[in-house]
Amino acid sequence: MRRKKKISNQQYKKLIKQAWDNEFILRRFQNLELQLMQCESLAELIHVLLKDYKEQLDLETVTLSLYDPDSEIRNLLQWPDADNELNFLHLSFAFDPPEHLALFADKDLPVLGLYEPDLHGQLFPNVTQPIKSVALLLLKRDSRIIGSLNLADSKSNRFRSNSGTDFLQRLSAVISVCFSMTILRENLRNIGLKDALTGINNRRFFDQRLPEEISRSRRYRNPLTCLFIDVDHFKQFNDKYGHVSGDQILKQVAHSIRQELRLTDVVGRYGGEEFAALLVETDEEKAFEVAERIRKHIQDLRIEFSGCSTNVTVSIGIAGIQHLADDNRTLAEIGNMLVETADQALYQAKQSGRNRVIKTGS
Repeated sequence: MRRKKKISNQQYKKLIKQAWDNEFILRRFQNLELQLMQCESLAELIHVLLKDYKEQLDLETVTLSLYDPDSEIRNLLQWPDADNELNFLHLSFAFDPPEHLALFADKDLPVLGLYEPDLHGQLFPNVTQPIKSVALLLLKRDSRIIGSLNLADSKSNRFRSNSGTDFLQRLSAVISVCFSMTILRENLRNIGLKDALTGINNRRFFDQRLPEEISRSRRYRNPLTCLFIDVDHFKQFNDKYGHVSGDQILKQVAHSIRQELRLTDVVGRYGGEEFAALLVETDEEKAFEVAERIRKHIQDLRIEFSGCSTNVTVSIGIAGIQHLADDNRTLAEIGNMLVETADQALYQAKQSGRNRVIKTGS
């Protein structure tokens, strides 16, 4: 009969310590999962992933890459404070399927291995510290891929290709579920604040955010600029091609505007063929550059509908405010002044020949 091997006191203590360590890690992971499930907004969810997970899991770098072809997530995402823009450095959106998703090879398993700049570099664009190993977690929503959570470390053995992935696979599933729940919650909350046609925010949303952004501008002594954007000769397009084609033009224009703005900026369909945007921490000179990019982007569009195609242009008016610390006017008075001034600049752009940008005083 084979005798049982006796465990030394040192080995016993080592096993006990390992068991306690595993118990501690398990509880920490469970707490993190609960933290994710309790998130009330997309902004909070992303904050937990990019900041809290990085700290609590002792990760050197965490980035989030979202595949958002219809800009649904981007439009829903509203940060409660511009201070959270630090999160944007490690958050990216793609309108076409990112190349790195092919690494998952039609499987939901996490991808672990050594860092390869040509393969993984696009996932860590704002990272300065050296990266030696990576773990990519596929995120899904209702069986559709919505992106990946990307973990990186300076140690080459942190994420080895032959490592077990049970925990990371579970984490991927939990994050995916939380994204689905939070997006649904945000959609329900914002039903009355979205423009049904274009999918961006509506005037009611813009009017709600205007005093908030003015208050923030005053508090932090930052400039705030308003853009008024109008589709040129829109009535003629409607009369010539029909309202269905006109709707397609508005959708394309709205999408183009949103693409050229940051997540911290506010954009809404103000009415008819007119759009309004608030560019936070942006003076008129910088806003002029942004407006020119929007104008050129839309001018270069070729919009297809009903077997036809056409180009459209927009006119843009700009007005800005700054140095509000000593301004005694109410937020409503300042907001009305800002909107009216931007509208007057838009009128000048129309009168000057359309397809141009006019800022206050130009």
